[in-house]
Formats: sequence, C-alpha cells, structure tokens
Amino acid sequence: MFFAKKNVLFQHCQPTVLALGLGHGFSDAAAGYLMGGLAHRANFGELAGVVMLYNILAFGGQLPAGIWLDRIGQFRAASVISLVVMIAALFFSTTNVWFFTALAGISSAFFHVAGGGTTLMSFPQKSVFVGMFSAFGVLGLALGGWAAALHWHWVMYFLMAGLASIMFFLSWAKFPDAQKNDTQWKEQPLLDTHDYLMILLLAAIAMRSAVWNFVQLVYTHQYEWLFYTALAAMIGKLAGGWLADRIGARLYTLTALAIAVPALSWGYRKLFWLMLGTGLLQSVTPVSVTALQRIFPKLPATISGATFGLAIALGGVIPYSSMLSEIYFLPQLILLGLCAWGLYFYAFKLHKTLYNS
Repeated sequence: MFFAKKNVLFQHCQPTVLALGLGHGFSDAAAGYLMGGLAHRANFGELAGVVMLYNILAFGGQLPAGIWLDRIGQFRAASVISLVVMIAALFFSTTNVWFFTALAGISSAFFHVAGGGTTLMSFPQKSVFVGMFSAFGVLGLALGGWAAALHWHWVMYFLMAGLASIMFFLSWAKFPDAQKNDTQWKEQPLLDTHDYLMILLLAAIAMRSAVWNFVQLVYTHQYEWLFYTALAAMIGKLAGGWLADRIGARLYTLTALAIAVPALSWGYRKLFWLMLGTGLLQSVTPVSVTALQRIFPKLPATISGATFGLAIALGGVIPYSSMLSEIYFLPQLILLGLCAWGLYFYAFKLHKTLYNS
C-alpha cells in the first residue's frame, strides 16, 4: 500500500464528494450563463475586459486561494460561502457587469480549491473520485453558455435553486478534518522525471490542437459540436480516473495522450475524432492531480488550485497566439508550459517551507 490506512470518517465522504461534483457543475453553469449573457449586452472592448477579469480571478486566483485555504483548513465554510457568492452573482446579473463578474470569479476560485481539496483528503490517491468532482464542470459551463445564447432566462432561477440545494446539503454533510490530514506515502514517486517531461510535451501538443479546434467551432457557430465535446470531456474524466486506478497512472496517461494527439489533429474534420481526442485529453486530469498529491500530500487545496487553474490558464493563452498566425507555435507553447510548471513548483516549495514553519 502506498498510503496509510484512512480514517473511518473518510468512508462516509462519498455523498459529500458527489455533492461537490454536482456543485461544480452548477457553479460553472452559472459562470457560463453569466459570461454568455454578456455577449448580448456589452460591446467588444468591455466584453474582453470582463472576460479577462473573470479568468484572472476564477483561474489565476485558484493558487493563492488554495494556499490560504490550506492554512486555515475551513473547507466546509469555503464550499458553502462560495456557493452563496455565486447565487449573489446571479441575483445581481442585471446590475453592473464588473461587480457580478468579480463575484463569480471569486466564487469559482474558492469552490474549485475547496472541493478539490476535500476530495483529495477524503480519498487520497484515488483518481476516480477526483474525476467525479471535476467531470461535471466542463459540461455545466457549456450548458450555461448555450442557455445564455438562446436567451433562456428561466435557467437563471433553476441555477439559483440548484446552488441553494447543494449549499444546504453541504452545510451538514461530512467533511474530513483538515487538521488530521496525516496521510503518508512511501518515498516512491508515482511518475519519474522522464514521465513528467513526456506527459508535458504530449499534453502541450494535445492542448494546442484542442483549443485551436474550439476556436474554430466558436467562430463557425457550431454550438452543438461544443456541447458534444463538453459531454466527451465529462465522460473522459469519469472514465479516466477509474481506468487510471486500475491499470496504472503511467500506462494510462501516456497511452491516452498518445491517442489524443492524432485524434485532435483530425478533430476539425470529424466530430468523432474531436470527441475522442477531447475525452482522452481531459481524462488525464485526475491523474495529474493525484500525481501532485504524492509530492505535496499536505497541500490538497494548493494542488487543486494549481492543476485546475493552471490547465485553464494555459489554454486561455493559446487562442490569442492561434489568431495571430496560422502556423503552430509548438516550441513556444512547450516553453510556456515548462516555465509555468517551474513557477508553480517554486511556489509549492516556498509555501511548503512556510507551511511547515
């Protein structure tokens, strides 16, 4: 066994993780609905600024939010309060766009790290539960944006009701005690250095192709394809976590990315290849989270913020380079990925030193 015996309380956290996963879906659906609705209300300059603000807060803010949450250990309070803030963002969606965008971004950042950290503490080194928490977000984001594009105003009240229901459930659900997070691993890495470099290179190629395909779909208004790819991403995360736990993280990750690269290269031609490539690319997300947990077992929220926030932050940079030129900037993307990972690992080590002091 690579990890110590878990507290009996952890065995009762499955409903909590499932509720957090559903909350992730509703929270991202609310964000998608809010951002999608801006396209009909704001001019291009204001829209670009608002989307940038949301990305900075929701994704760039996850790492500092995770560091702070690991220090205070209030995962239940962070989960519940973040849902309350998202409900407030929906309630004020007809007022100042900058105000509700800031609320939505802060709520999203804290819910991601609170939910991801709770999942890692409840079921350490179990990719299947990480997949359960993360799977519903991408589908919720797509559905929320689609509902806004179709002017379905009643969806806002449905999202508020769903967020409120999950908030009340989490307020009494069982959460692991962050102060008793004493899970220990043997000195045996899940992946070696060569594996990390190979996975990073393959992921960079696959992510570049995936984002390029999504930009083309949005530009050509193929929203049905976007929904199908979001559905494939959800299934990929659920299946990928389960498969990685059974056949091994290294074998599954390298195999999935090796298939995702050519599939995404042909994704703009056939929906099947786009769904296959997207599903396989997203299916390695749970493995990346558990791999970092083995290196930093005492920092569950920080790990969640780095993996969930970094992946989207990197993906958000790529469309701009895609629009500036028609050639593939693979070397620059690889350097960007290496640099970003280096900065995050430096932040991890610095935070680990301060955390243990």
